[in-house]
Parts: sequence; structure tokens; C-alpha cells
Amino acid sequence: MKRLIMSMVAVCLAWGASATVVLPKILGSNMVMQQNSEVKLWGKSEADKGVTVVVSWAKGKIKTKADDKGNWSVMVATPAGSYDKHTITISDGEPLTLENIMFGDVWVCVGQSNMEMPVKGYMHQPVENSMQFIRRAGAMRDKIRMFTVQKARSYDKDLDDCVGEWREAAPESVAETSAVAYFFAHELVHHLDYPVGVITAGWGGSRVECWMPLAALREIATEEQIKHKHTLHPLTPSELYCGMIAPVRDYAAKGFLWYQGEANLGYQSLEYLGDIDHYDVMLARMAKQWREDWGDKEAKMPFYYVQIPPYFYCNSYTDTTLPLFVECQERAMNIIPNSGMAATTDLGDATCLHPPKKFEIGERLAALAMAQTYGAKGFEAKAPQYESHEVLEDGKVKVKMKNAPQGLAPWSNVPVKGFELAGEDRKFYPAQARVWGSIVTVWCDEVKKPVAVRYAFHNVVGEVNLKNLYGVPAIPFRTDDWNDVR
Repeated sequence: MKRLIMSMVAVCLAWGASATVVLPKILGSNMVMQQNSEVKLWGKSEADKGVTVVVSWAKGKIKTKADDKGNWSVMVATPAGSYDKHTITISDGEPLTLENIMFGDVWVCVGQSNMEMPVKGYMHQPVENSMQFIRRAGAMRDKIRMFTVQKARSYDKDLDDCVGEWREAAPESVAETSAVAYFFAHELVHHLDYPVGVITAGWGGSRVECWMPLAALREIATEEQIKHKHTLHPLTPSELYCGMIAPVRDYAAKGFLWYQGEANLGYQSLEYLGDIDHYDVMLARMAKQWREDWGDKEAKMPFYYVQIPPYFYCNSYTDTTLPLFVECQERAMNIIPNSGMAATTDLGDATCLHPPKKFEIGERLAALAMAQTYGAKGFEAKAPQYESHEVLEDGKVKVKMKNAPQGLAPWSNVPVKGFELAGEDRKFYPAQARVWGSIVTVWCDEVKKPVAVRYAFHNVVGEVNLKNLYGVPAIPFRTDDWNDVR
């Protein structure tokens, strides 16, 4: 904590310096800048002093003047993405040169500890196959660049700057980088012919309310809710938006990745904004805010997020707290334009809140981006979802799934695991199931007249195997509305 405070003091002192150009930390050597865009360069200088910007990819000079507080900014057109290296020189009489700059797509990756979790893992909590990615990181040196926003909080005042630096992919830098963000970029660059930059901001235990400003919260919550007693850090509304999002929101980006929800799920029983019934609204308002901050008035910037994986939530394996929350996450896709959710039904760890299979999560996020943002064909990135069902005269139930144009797996005579049926008594029993195309036929000897079917509808579901042909698991679902039935 002392080191963090000293770092922030150093930033403040630097911003207050005169007679030379000072840039925010997000602008620096080794950065990836958003391609084919009008990007902002900004900083501080001596009050009322002229500032000149020269970029290596364009002719001429861009001139501006600092205001009476020393603030200045210019807009610069960027070229198409490539592996060419560029420089930017900014001078108010004393030049400052940024080197090794590349153009590509920049993704802003935010969340709590599962987004923050580095490739090297946490103490006693490894990331699967981390060694091979760390050892081979040098091969990605000119393909992936990373910026990690160091932890900072501010309740009601947007911070001007953050602590962090752009780093090339190398064993030591990749080891410290968000695993989900890095694996996303790692898979994406195989599809793109230019670099990917990831900006990561994460804080373990943070709620969705922490990542949006108070003005946005007031649109969907009362002052009483905002000032609820559960405002101890890191639960305080807006503090991480002001401390970690505000300093980088002027940096042009392609889209957003979000991996958060465990904190809101864990506090779902409290009388507090952001519980299961409201998380979709909260998430949608946050996504809208970020897009506005990045100048996206038409909601074109993609927003992809992660389904919260199975875990021993609320001290119960059989409780349905998690799937109820996933329902809310699923609803969010319908109210957040240009969004998608990476399914994790098969990736949880009953005893560890930080599942080790981070590569699969990054890969599935990248698949969503490739299909929905970059127009890649030949695969289905969306998870199979419940569409409809029909109860047959023989007591079987036919469930139709969407997002499975080439059918579902496992095929034919291989049992599908994870289904349950209930009759009018509302008692659920494990059911048998078989797949044919995009239809799952479900039956259970104990339930002769089924009225409800559920799939993977518990906190911990064991082995579940309903997927599309590309290995994307189905999202948990139910056909009933019995919230009191666990």
C-alpha cells in the first residue's frame, strides 16, 4: 500500500511539473494505438506554451497551445494496423519521443479477481498450461502489447492519471499479465494480421457498481441504495471507475471484455442494489457508460463478458443461486447491443473460485470477437441456448436448442448429462437425455408426467457435456419459474 501511495504521489508531482511535456502513463513507448481512427494525444506543459507533435507515419507538424492550467490535446489520424514500428515526438521546446509504437486493435479488459488473475496464477491457484505460454511469450513480442492499470480508487473525483506502462510480450511481462486478457489476445492475433493491445483493470472482490460513475448509478438506483451500509472498499460504488477507468477512457479502443459477477452473486441476499434481480440492468448501464466515455454514441464497440463458472457458492453444491445469476447474465445479452457471453458451464472448480482453465475462457471470448466483430466464418462461437420444449404423450420432453446449426454433441447413443425433470409435485429427478440434431429428448422413469425441465441448474453441476459441435457448452436453463425450488 505504501508503494502504491508513493507511486500515485509521483504521478501527481509529474503532472505538476513545468517547462517540459508530461504525458499520462497510458501514452508511452511500446504502446499499441487503435488503427484507422482519430486518436487523442494529451498531456501537460507550461501554461499557455506552444506544443508541437510530430508523428512518423504522417507528414508535417501538429501544433497546439496549452491552456492556462497547462493542459493540451490534439487529435491524430492513425493508419491501418501493421507490424511497422513508429515514433511520436512531442515538444514544447524540450522534446519527448515515444518509440516502438504499433497500430492494431486495443481491447479494454476489466473485472474482479478472475480477470486480474495473471498467467502465472495466484498462490496455490495455478493457471493451467501457464508454463508453455510464459516460455513462448517472446514469439508474441511484436504481436501483443499489454498495459495493466495498477490499483487505485477515488470515490467522487475522476483521477487524471494511473500507474502502469506498456510492455512487450516477454516471459517476465506475460507472467504478470491478466491470463484471460493475454489468452484472448493470443488467439485473436492468429486471425488478425496486425497487433493487439490489451489494457487490463482488475480488483478482486469488486462489484459492478464500483466500475461506473455515481451519475450513472443514480439513473437506476436510489440514494438510499447507493449509501447502503455495504460501502466498505472494495464495495464502494464508483470508486474504481474514478480511480482506474477514468484515467484511460480517452485512449481509443476497439472494444471491451468483462469478467465479473462473483461479488454481486455473493452478496445477493443483501438488500443492496446489484443483486440477482438487477445485475443485468446494472451491467447494461455500465456498458452504455463506457461506450459514451469512449465516444461511441451508436453502441458499435463490442462488449463481451464471461458467464460465472460453477463453484461452491453460498455453502451449497445443490443450491441454484449461480444458475439464477446466469439467467440474469443471459438476459443482459438482450439489452446490451453488440454483446456476447462466453459460456463456462464446463469450466468451473467446485472448491476454487479462480478456475485454472483461463485459456478456454480467453479462447471463447476471442471466438466471439472473431465471429461477431471481425466476421470470421466456419464456426459457431455462441453457446447453445434453450429455445423451446414440447411434452410428448409418452412422458418424454423434446427440448429445442438454438445456436447449434450443425447439431449438438454428444451424438446419438452417448448419454447427455445434467438434465432433470419434475412433475406437478415440483420434485426434480436426474433424467436421461439423447441428442438428435439440435433437439434433446429428455425422460425420467420417476416422472411420468413432466411439467418442467432443467439443465445444469445447480451451483456445482459435475460433468456436463451438452455442447455444440465446436465444443462450446450449453448455458444452464430451466422451463419453470419456481425460484423457491432448489
